[in-house]
Amino acid sequence: MKDHHLRAWLKVAELRSIRAAARSLHLSQAAVTKAIKELEAELEAPLLTRSPKGIAITECGAHLTVRAQLAQAQLTLARQDIRQLLSGAQARVAVGVTPMVMLSVLPDVLSDFRQSMPAAKLKVSEGLLAAVLPALRNGALDFALASGVMGGDSGHEFEFEALRPLEFMIACRRGHPRAQATRWEDIVDCEWLLNVSGGSHTDAFLQGLRANGLKAPERVIDCDTFGVMWNLMVRSDALIICPSGMLEIQPYGGEASQILADAPMPVADIGIMTLRGTPLSLAAATMADLFRRHIQRQDQRQAHTGARATRQAGGAA
Repeated sequence: MKDHHLRAWLKVAELRSIRAAARSLHLSQAAVTKAIKELEAELEAPLLTRSPKGIAITECGAHLTVRAQLAQAQLTLARQDIRQLLSGAQARVAVGVTPMVMLSVLPDVLSDFRQSMPAAKLKVSEGLLAAVLPALRNGALDFALASGVMGGDSGHEFEFEALRPLEFMIACRRGHPRAQATRWEDIVDCEWLLNVSGGSHTDAFLQGLRANGLKAPERVIDCDTFGVMWNLMVRSDALIICPSGMLEIQPYGGEASQILADAPMPVADIGIMTLRGTPLSLAAATMADLFRRHIQRQDQRQAHTGARATRQAGGAA
């Protein structure tokens, strides 16, 4: 299997047309057709089905597409590393970050990264688990600062380096009529804005409810971005599950309140998630290390502040 085979296949899979793929690659249709046939012969599997309506990708072809995308992404990273080592040419880093990371250490990480690699091209995406996993699989993301509970086969597919625990809470807008509720049954019938993808903290929350014999919310709007979720919450009576630390960050702390209802809340880890067995590029590894250092520094500052507050309280007593 050669590089030109994979490039031809990925373009055909993208455009669903051998003619269009040949035009895009500046090759003849015969050359693209030959590359696909050689791939099918090597794999001993059909990749395309042909009909008067055009071509369609087989199940084998769909699996090849995912792996071929990752292979091409890794080759691109290898070329970047070599150019960096030889000439300091531009690097690229794509990272997914959770809202808490985005609002806390991300600005400092990007500032430090820019000092060491000012010419690098950066892409930052929202790192909710539903979007992170497929993007890691196909190489669209180098790594993610993610949270959640990995479940099923995905736990064997990805590596996760835990950096800190992350506690969650039930949040509502300021002035919500049920902000003072202490019983789960008093809020379960509210509208809820939840990211219900498997492996997410919401998934863990719902499992905790079932394990404790509590009724799950029925009025649920599925939201896959934090920005949409938060803005709907502060402008309605809908409730959300979010990291407890959100109330310590402005302007978020001034917009929401915590509901201290007697429901079991999930505790996850936030950390660096990568595709297992896939090494990071030099630039991505540099950024990942900056996340480690800044999260560690933030934890140390918070521990120092907490210890000082304890000593002051003891002295006042």
